[in-house]
Amino acid sequence: MDTLRDVLLRCREFGDRVAVRAGEHERSYADLLDRASRLARHLAGLGVAPGDRVAVMVEDGLRSLEPHLATTLAGAVVVPVNARFREHELAHILRDCDAAAIVHTSGVAGVVDSCEAATGLVRVCTGGGDGAETDAAYESVVTTGSAEPPDVGPSPGDLAMIGYTSGTTGNPKGAMMSHAGGLAAMRTNQVAFRVVPYGEGAFSGSISFTALMWAFVYPHLSVGASIDFLQPGLTFDRWFDRMEQHGSTFTFVPTPYMDGFAEHAARRPAAIARLAGVCHSASPATPEQREAMVAVLGAAYVESYGATETLAAVAATTRLDADGSSGAEAPFSTIGRPLAPSSVVVVGEDGDVLPPGEVGEIVVDSPCLFVGYWGNEAATRAALRDGRYFTGDLGHVDERGFVYVDGRQADLIISGGMNVYPAEVERVLAQLDGVADVAVVGVPHDRWGESVCAVVVRAAGSSLDEAAVVDHALSRLASYKKPTRVEFVDELPRNANLKVLKSVLRTDLVR
Repeated sequence: MDTLRDVLLRCREFGDRVAVRAGEHERSYADLLDRASRLARHLAGLGVAPGDRVAVMVEDGLRSLEPHLATTLAGAVVVPVNARFREHELAHILRDCDAAAIVHTSGVAGVVDSCEAATGLVRVCTGGGDGAETDAAYESVVTTGSAEPPDVGPSPGDLAMIGYTSGTTGNPKGAMMSHAGGLAAMRTNQVAFRVVPYGEGAFSGSISFTALMWAFVYPHLSVGASIDFLQPGLTFDRWFDRMEQHGSTFTFVPTPYMDGFAEHAARRPAAIARLAGVCHSASPATPEQREAMVAVLGAAYVESYGATETLAAVAATTRLDADGSSGAEAPFSTIGRPLAPSSVVVVGEDGDVLPPGEVGEIVVDSPCLFVGYWGNEAATRAALRDGRYFTGDLGHVDERGFVYVDGRQADLIISGGMNVYPAEVERVLAQLDGVADVAVVGVPHDRWGESVCAVVVRAAGSSLDEAAVVDHALSRLASYKKPTRVEFVDELPRNANLKVLKSVLRTDLVR
């Protein structure tokens, strides 16, 4: 298999095995591939050519995968668009990638209708996200005629997908992924996340998240595993009921769900009995949250590190790391060790690798890397140097080779000439009773240039005040790291990928 198209064609061999579940509906591998192949032929008949970019904006449900797979089978380039996006966000992506077509569900049709950039594009509506909400015209396309996909043959170096970054510091950039990179990512993620052949994956996130096609969908489909879509309307009871019913072997837990997941796991041992991998995802978790997960999941818990630009997890914890016996300096803070053949190092400003303990920029060398940003040569040159990806993340490595993330380079606070890493301060403040959520950013200071501002979400019923926050920080951190300003908010601004928008916080705080 040289391309992702080859992977999909091989999936036909799994025949009547369940490929996708959504609620009470399910689709076999044979049916899924037949429908995707017919949609691929339909797109080609509408003029979509190999290499064209096809935006896919779909809600979660039984038909969610079909446009993604059809675009690949047609030799075109998949451009995932988050179904929560509004008109201006969709417009940026359509214009930036010069899309030829958009495939969407009926629930986002209003956004597409109002988007001027979608005018004149080839357009296909798949029906609703729910399995019962069918569209007659779409069903006619995917259930009649030849189930042989178009006779196109992408090469390993051809583009397979353009994944747009989170856009936490500006407009999202389109990271280009080749078929070769996608295959390497698929295989790496199967190892990192302990994907079980012919297993059962509980899909707790949204197909809108670009990374999940590589992290979850392809690794499972390629080994004949079943994927159970739990969105929309995910609740812990439904999540655990489905895992117990189907004997799930894998799931992933976004940071906002960690506390509740650990609590339910302690009460529902039968639901987690077959889990071989439980991957934490989205924003960083506190050491306490990770320790609570390990307490109930043991070696099944996976912490990993990757980005849209890496396609795969390039560092991860293993089954040997859960109890701390492998010697990590801080076992519930590390993102694990590099996953061969990827290399993860920390470098200084001169580009030289730093010794253990020193903080610098995290740099990745991997066969899974993106090949550049679509139409943005300046950003490509800044991020890809000598074939390595300079992540913009700050981190350090301990004596045993475990990697730690200390924050984003853009978020580094330099106060009176001293470096303050927001992630360190956030970890400390998160331990304070009454703190439900916290983010730390730098704000202008007349004397020190910059100083620390903590933006805190109080826990329900808490009367936490600024003095308590500052005192807690002073009891655990050097004085230059303490907040000189504390702002209390109802919630932190997050993007569709659940990452805190620190650029928004900084803008709001300096007004």
